[in-house]
Amino acid sequence: MTNASGGLSRPHLNWMMAALLVCIFLTQLDQTIVSTALPTIVAKLDGFEQMSWVFTVYMLASTVMMPIAGKLSDIYGRKTFFILGLALFMIGSALCGMAGSMMQLVLFRGIQGIGAGFLLPVTFTLVFSIMPRERAGIYHTLYMSVFALSSVVGPALGALITEHLNWRWNFYINLPFGVLIFVIMNRLLKKTDTSGKAKPSVDYLGATLLAIATLSILLGMELGGKEYAWSSWRIVGLLAVGAASAAVFLVVQTRAKEPILPFELFRSKVISGTLMATFIQGIMMYGALVYIPLFVQGSLGGDVGDSGSALTPLMFSVVIGASFSSALIKRWSWRFNIAVSMVFTGAGLLMVVYMPLDASPWLLRFIMALIGMGIGIMMMVGQMAVSMSAEEKIKGVATSTVGFSRAIGGVFGTAVLASIINGRLSSTLREQADELNLSTEGLAQLANPQAVLQADSGLPAETTAVLQDALGQSVQFGFWFLVAAAVLGLFAAMWTGPEKQGTKVQSEAVTPTML
Repeated sequence: MTNASGGLSRPHLNWMMAALLVCIFLTQLDQTIVSTALPTIVAKLDGFEQMSWVFTVYMLASTVMMPIAGKLSDIYGRKTFFILGLALFMIGSALCGMAGSMMQLVLFRGIQGIGAGFLLPVTFTLVFSIMPRERAGIYHTLYMSVFALSSVVGPALGALITEHLNWRWNFYINLPFGVLIFVIMNRLLKKTDTSGKAKPSVDYLGATLLAIATLSILLGMELGGKEYAWSSWRIVGLLAVGAASAAVFLVVQTRAKEPILPFELFRSKVISGTLMATFIQGIMMYGALVYIPLFVQGSLGGDVGDSGSALTPLMFSVVIGASFSSALIKRWSWRFNIAVSMVFTGAGLLMVVYMPLDASPWLLRFIMALIGMGIGIMMMVGQMAVSMSAEEKIKGVATSTVGFSRAIGGVFGTAVLASIINGRLSSTLREQADELNLSTEGLAQLANPQAVLQADSGLPAETTAVLQDALGQSVQFGFWFLVAAAVLGLFAAMWTGPEKQGTKVQSEAVTPTML
């Protein structure tokens, strides 16, 4: 297989890879950098009611755009949509920094998210297309290091910028790096030559239906059980619209000349099995990221700092897992690698289920490292298996489905996990209502974990201990769902079959002028 980096000198290749890695860092960083700045932003812009949407709209916009951008980049070339995504991301960042109200900030975060939705799949495709095979291990490790580092440093960097500069610089910081990325990629990345080719057919109806289906389902899962009851007409309506749009989308895809999500992609057992495993990875990863800090603060007696330190070994072990997988994929099948990732992650999640509430912090760090190892292995294997198994003409949409599947799995998993934990907590508190001396109204107020955290400081020590125990048991009960997901991940691994890196004959890769 001819590598797509042929024709690029080593210095030029290094510059391009550096620009792509910084791009990944920025788009991932913007998911977390505003978390510690948000209280300041809310105080300045006076919009507490819209606070959660600063995160949600970015996630929704980027997730919806991923498969669409991946397909369009296959048709029109990577450069066009990389530059478009970068421009939207920078415009959104600049507007976020200038926002005068929370509604403006939410709107501009949506623009920023659309840009990230274009950038992520195209960037991933380029990274896995241009890397020389002899240096693949180095780039694998760098890729995962950047991916994990952005999650680790985001909150701390946001706090530092907000304290010493201004909260607006959490967004302005993207601009100088964005300009540098633009200069490098505009010069080194060649545009696709479409002269003499038939006019491409774009599946506009399919793209619209996919956007409606994804947005409706994600929004319903995100708001259900939080803003509105699952049985409310709003949530039922959103999920119904999403399901109907998805059904029509599938019909349209069978008739479209250039489908947004070509079914030939799923004829490969490697790709279909890996995407199932990636969806399951999203369930486990986001479930752990959301509820382990809650477990640390609400049941283990820690504070916000302890929650952050608990996640640090998880994130850094993601890098170790990615490095480990670089050696594994050279010798063993995709099936074996995915199974190993599920065993590591599942074992860590199972240990959380049985971990005593007075456990040593070192035990928690070990468990986090174990989960991170599994996530790191799957992160790399997922991208590599799909990218190397897809034909060049659909490589963009294939690569985009990896992040898309993980994001969908994350939203689905956290929604289900929230329902399980909240239901268990509510049931446990009802059983102990007399001991806690709680009224019906008091029980309703403590029916979710965040309310328990907020109530702890103003209650007697005995009551606080009971609440912490109830919350801990509820989270551990909910983690059985994540353990079950890991078991299903083993079945997904088996589905991928015995293929491994280099065993399947690939179509000839394009040269840099075709990127």
